Amino acid sequence: MAINKADDKLGTTKEAGYSTAWDWKGEYVSPLGEDGYERFSQFSATPDTTVIFAGPARFTGLGGNTADLVPIGLVDGIQFQSSPQLQRLFEIGSNRSFFTRGKTASTISFSKMLADQANILKALTNNAYRPEMNTDGPKSPGADSPNPDIMMNMDSEYFSVPFGLMLLMKTRGGNGGNGKILSASYLEYCMFSGYQFSITSQTPVIMENIGIEFDRMVPVSLTN
Repeated sequence: MAINKADDKLGTTKEAGYSTAWDWKGEYVSPLGEDGYERFSQFSATPDTTVIFAGPARFTGLGGNTADLVPIGLVDGIQFQSSPQLQRLFEIGSNRSFFTRGKTASTISFSKMLADQANILKALTNNAYRPEMNTDGPKSPGADSPNPDIMMNMDSEYFSVPFGLMLLMKTRGGNGGNGKILSASYLEYCMFSGYQFSITSQTPVIMENIGIEFDRMVPVSLTN
């Protein structure tokens, strides 16, 4: 006998409507898709189903060519912050305040394990457009040997060009088992604001940490 999906979940307060006598013992607060909180693990965003792609500085620079989007592997943590300027104002003759908003500054930072692949600085800027520049000798981003994939010289002009990042988040379940896309955003005109790594005897891996400021976040429409 087939399971009735509508009966295999609890109701929600939102569905029942406003009431000071809501059933907090027998209901959840708000709906979760069509399958309810009982399938939360399949329909929530997770680190497993989140990925970062590096690309050109502007989303329009892709020109529909997704081959220019490169996934960034071995990422261990991501931190995002968006801070609008908020100014509290007062007027003479009143004790009440009001607000106005200014510009918004956004940053993202993340850590990546250092291994035998393009390190964080090279991986993020590998597909960035570069005009002619002098990157020889001390101005080189990294040595040609033993491993040209490792670049750590932040003083090099090689890292003075902007790049872009796409942040994609999906669910585990839905869409035939491939997951449902929850959010896709393209961070335009990214520039490095800091680079750091540390080595300690008690830590089994070396983590690179990068700070990035960017111009704007562009919502991206994708189909499952």
